[in-house]
Amino acid sequence: MLYLICTPIGNLNDLSIRSINTLKDVDKIFSEDTRVASKLLKHFGIQKKTISFHEHNEEEISIKIIKCIKDGESVAILSDAGAPLISDPGFPLIKRCIKEDISFTVLPGPSAVINAAILSGLPTDKFSFNGFLPKKSEAKRKIAIGLKNSNITNIFFESAKRVFKTIEIFSEVLDPNTNMAICREMTKEYESIYRGTLKEISLLIKADKIKLLGEFVLLTYPSSLKSQGFDLDEKFCLPFLEYLSPTDASKLIAKIADLPKQEVYKFLLEITK
Repeated sequence: MLYLICTPIGNLNDLSIRSINTLKDVDKIFSEDTRVASKLLKHFGIQKKTISFHEHNEEEISIKIIKCIKDGESVAILSDAGAPLISDPGFPLIKRCIKEDISFTVLPGPSAVINAAILSGLPTDKFSFNGFLPKKSEAKRKIAIGLKNSNITNIFFESAKRVFKTIEIFSEVLDPNTNMAICREMTKEYESIYRGTLKEISLLIKADKIKLLGEFVLLTYPSSLKSQGFDLDEKFCLPFLEYLSPTDASKLIAKIADLPKQEVYKFLLEITK
């Protein structure tokens, strides 16, 4: 059996009891970075060595893992932080397991993507996780241009040393009123969440109010309902409120206009005050 185990994104105590017990029981543990895994295992008194399994050797090691499982051994896979496969190694292994009818399961746990979505204060009914932003400026610019036509929350991982440049490029391309959130060092002692418009976030960075160290997740959301190509106004919405509650009206209007229902609901509350 293969176990894909979600690991803490900062606070080691976020590892689930089920995951701890599984790590104690399995025959072999493969990890993205054996040093990181060693620290985690030591924290929970698990006296086991781990075998390196990363993007540079995953094809080769996947074959070895399949052989271990066929020989009757149980195997656990650990990423450095969060879930295996999510911007981390593991996909080639899963493809092999499916092809060879080998059972595998996921032990759920910490997720930087879900954590950031909830902490951001941006709409979460629909969102897109886009992985790590590219290093090159032109590639970043293309992504920013694509965001201009997006009507959902977009989530990115970014390196601390490249955050400043990324915000500069986004500021050149996107509406300055684009909603944005930066989640830094989530679950750790110095967890910091910054929310505001793109312009406000840019000013914070330029004023050194955001410490550019640690792990970063960037989130964006369109500046307004109008920016999504639909002029949502009182004249359009009020007739719905004559027959429906704000909650039900927001669901119907959101479906008709293809807009996030949280934003529609917020607008309806504002016009009924």
